[in-house]
Formats: sequence, C-alpha cells, structure tokens
Amino acid sequence: MQASRSAVVLRAGLAMSDLRFDDLWIAYVGLGGTMSAAEVEAALRGELEPTAYEHNVLAQALNDHFTERGQDHPVPYAADLDEPGEAG
Repeated sequence: MQASRSAVVLRAGLAMSDLRFDDLWIAYVGLGGTMSAAEVEAALRGELEPTAYEHNVLAQALNDHFTERGQDHPVPYAADLDEPGEAG
C-alpha cells in the first residue's frame, strides 16, 4: 500500500523537526485537532486518511514549530496536496 501524500508530507515535516510524536499530538490538539493519538499515528503511517481539516491542523502544528525556531514553514496544507493528474 502506498502512503497518501498527506502521510508523506506530514512524516517528512515531523522528521525535519525536533518534535517527539507526543509533542506534535499535544500541539495538534491545542490547535483544535480531534483525532486521537492512535489515529494521528495511523495517519502518519498512511493507514488512515485525515480530512483536509485534520491534515491542516497537523501541518499548522508542525509549521508553528518551525516558525518558532525562525525557520520557514515547509509542511504543505491540504489545498497544496493535489494528487498527480488532478486538476487544481
């Protein structure tokens, strides 16, 4: 099974950060995310496709971390994840 683009970019963002998974999940919930920690882990593995909202909240949590460190915000939001061949 190929991981979704959402899973790929979120995993890459987490890998580039120095955040532990628990810290990401806490930041995500603080921003209004509603998935459980187990669901977020499944989304990062590509086993659960998050809604655009949930992807955006995870991306925002990661991008906030990068911004706080004086870095760019490298994790794309859902609107920027068009699959190859899709219009957009």
